[in-house]
Formats: sequence, structure tokens, C-alpha cells
Amino acid sequence: MNEVFLWISSFFALVISIFWLQVMLLNEEKTKITTKFPSVSILIPAYNEGKTITKTIKSVLNLDYPKDKLEIIVINDSSTDNTADMVKKFKEVKLIYNKHRGAGKASALNMGLKYAKGELFAVIDADSEIEKNSLKNLISYFEDNKTGSVISSIKIRNPKNIYHHIQRLEYILATFIRKLMSKIDTLHITPGVLSVYRTKLIKKLGGFDEKNITEDLEIALRLRANNYSVKMSPDSITYTRIPSDFKELWHQRIRWFRGFIYNNLKYKKMFMNKKYGAMGRFQLPLNVLTFFTIVILFVFISYEVFTNLYESIFNLFLLKNNYLYSIEFPSLKQLLLNMNVKLIFPLTISFFLSFYLLKKAHKSMGEKFIFNPALLIYFTAYPLLRTLHWMAAFYKEIIRSKRKW
Repeated sequence: MNEVFLWISSFFALVISIFWLQVMLLNEEKTKITTKFPSVSILIPAYNEGKTITKTIKSVLNLDYPKDKLEIIVINDSSTDNTADMVKKFKEVKLIYNKHRGAGKASALNMGLKYAKGELFAVIDADSEIEKNSLKNLISYFEDNKTGSVISSIKIRNPKNIYHHIQRLEYILATFIRKLMSKIDTLHITPGVLSVYRTKLIKKLGGFDEKNITEDLEIALRLRANNYSVKMSPDSITYTRIPSDFKELWHQRIRWFRGFIYNNLKYKKMFMNKKYGAMGRFQLPLNVLTFFTIVILFVFISYEVFTNLYESIFNLFLLKNNYLYSIEFPSLKQLLLNMNVKLIFPLTISFFLSFYLLKKAHKSMGEKFIFNPALLIYFTAYPLLRTLHWMAAFYKEIIRSKRKW
């Protein structure tokens, strides 16, 4: 049964990989040079970001965009550190306080929207930095009236430890896939690093969902449900801070994956609905199919692990003190002869497909492909960790654990 599932999964991965490679060959959405610069309100929600918010604000002030068209608003969301003091150093920045203390990012953004005067508004996390041309490069996409939001390309600057290097690979591939999804109009996420929206439209749709732990995914799906597109500007480069240790990474990914499950169920009406084109007929079914593949893979792996563990304990119990003497280490020839080709072949195919896509992603993003320990971990141990992330998120949703940041 495991062999059949692996073959089916590998065939599925092969077909999807070939599809995305074909999409990659489509003409690039080149950045248009525009002379129209709509007014933009930049919203920066901040909770205890005293150490990072100065760099964020300086990167915004350095934008190559007409200064009279920019409005910078920092929403202090009940910070207990020196965030407010750091913001007050910048006369160009309006500092407001979220009246709903500790209500979260979505609540802070809705508070900021009440003050926003711009035709467009941008959301920037208080631990992020944006390049000089990042805002100007994405403005032209709003010439299409059906574009509800435009996102940037996210990069990791100066990775310092193994967690950073692994996530760098992850972000490169994710940004590459988002770029491809934008080409076929199936993009459905607006990350907080730099995403720009139509102000009146978001207000009309009711603002951000304050009960949602992944408000960026929810608002993007709401835009798609109302037949507005989400586009990506590959030339808009932004940088974000990422988790530095196991615990921080674990909590972030559990939140992300719980948000994925919850919001896909919330917008299940779009699933296989021809009204939503490729988004309903292809992207959402692909998302769900990928999720269930992960679940089934976890079940199979767990079964194999527990079966082997049971057999080892049983043999140890039978042989008792003679167990060590009964161990025979196989030779290299025996190992090669005992390899199950039916399992090795699909796994090998999947590995080379993933490796090829990752190399293409690096080239597309203008990133150097580096052979380091992180690359080995990314293809071996990290998929298992991501599976555990998914299963933990799935379990928390089943038991209806409280959703929190």
C-alpha cells in the first residue's frame, strides 16, 4: 500500500511540476513605467518592535515616491517596550494607538484604516525593510480595475544560523511559486512585508477579520471571492525578519497552517466553482489535495516507524541478553541488494524535481544557489518537520484549540 501511495504521490508531483515549468515559460509580467502616482497611506502595526521599527521607518522614508503622496501611520498595539518613543523621533510619521488593547494585528490595521486618507494603502510589518523602488514598481498593476491588491517579492537578508538558511530556501521557492500563480491569476495571499490594497475596496469589504490569526490570507481570499485579483510585482523587493530558533519557528508555522485550514474551509464555496476560474477549478483543489497528501504520508510514515519499533522491542524481549550477539551488520552488497527499487525510484524522481525547481527559483529571484548543510537538511529532515507542523495544526483545529498569535 505504501508503494502505491508513493508512486501516486510522485506522479502527482511530476505532473504539477511540469505544469509550473510550463507556466514559467509564459511571458513575464514586466514592470510598467507609470507617471501616475496615487496617494498611498502606509500602515505599520507594531507590538513591542522597539528594536526593529527604526529601520522599517527609515526604509519607508527612503522610498523613491512623491513625498506629498505618502502618509505614514504607525499603529501602536499596546506595546510595553519603547516602540512609541522610537516612533516619536520621526516627525513625518503619525503615531496612533489601538483603542482595542491587545486585540491583534487585524484590529490594529482596522484602526489605521480609519485614519488612512490615501487612494491606496500599504501594510508593512514593523520588523521589515523595503527597497527604494519597491512601492513605485508595483503601482502600475493597479491600472487594472480588477486588481484588488499587489504584493512584493520577499527575501531574507544576511541569514545567520541554520534556521535562517533553511527558511531562506523556503522563501525563495515560495516567492517563485507566487510569481507563477500571479501569471495565471491564482495568487491568494497578501503577506505583511509589503502588500498594497485599494483603500475604498477594503473598507467596503468590511476591513480585516479581527478574529483571524492569518488576516493576510483571509483578506486575499475575500478579494478573490469578490472577483478581484491579487498580483505580484517581482521587481518590488522587501526583506523580513524570520524565526531564529525551533520554538519560534514552530509557533509561527502552526499559526500559518491553522490559518490555511480555517480559511480554506471558510471560503469552501469557491472550491471547484467555475465562477472563480483557475482559482476555483485548479488552485484551491491543488491546495486541498496537497494537504491530504501530507496527512496520508504522515499516517504511513507513523505506521512504518511504530511497526519497526514494535518489532525491535519484541526481538529484544525474546533474545534478552543475547540480543547484542545476534546483531549482524549487513555488507554494502547486501544493502544494495535489499533496497526496494519500487520505493527508491519514486523518491528519487521527487527529489530531483524538487531540486530542479529550487534551482530555477534561485535563478528567477536572482539569488546565488549555495551548497551548504542547510540544503541537505531542507531535503531530508525539514520535510518531516513541516509534516509535524501540519499535523499539529490539524490536531489543534480538530480539538478547537484557541486561535492566537
